[in-house]
Amino acid sequence: MIESVLIVGLGAAVGSLIRYGVTNVLKKMFSKNAFPVATFFINITGSFLLGLVNGQLPKNTFTLAFSIAVLGGYTTFSTYMNETVQLGTKKKVMAYAYYLLSALLGILAALLGYMI
Repeated sequence: MIESVLIVGLGAAVGSLIRYGVTNVLKKMFSKNAFPVATFFINITGSFLLGLVNGQLPKNTFTLAFSIAVLGGYTTFSTYMNETVQLGTKKKVMAYAYYLLSALLGILAALLGYMI
């Protein structure tokens, strides 16, 4: 039991650090853009990777740890919701676009990963 907890904790830390790095790079690249590019990119790529792992790799301790821990730490639903609300206070159309595109492209990315 303690081994599983440590694996999940370390995996989540790795995923969070990757998200932090990707976020910083993308925010510098798109600093003038009101659209939350970093969270959008992270959630779409995370959806694709989760679909790929669940659709193509055997179910074992590694894929479970990667799915739950690393990708759980990498993707961020709460930030997605918070950014949607923040955008909605300033740019309603962009908030709706962000919300819908994230959901639709996330599903398509997961499906693509699953089907590869």
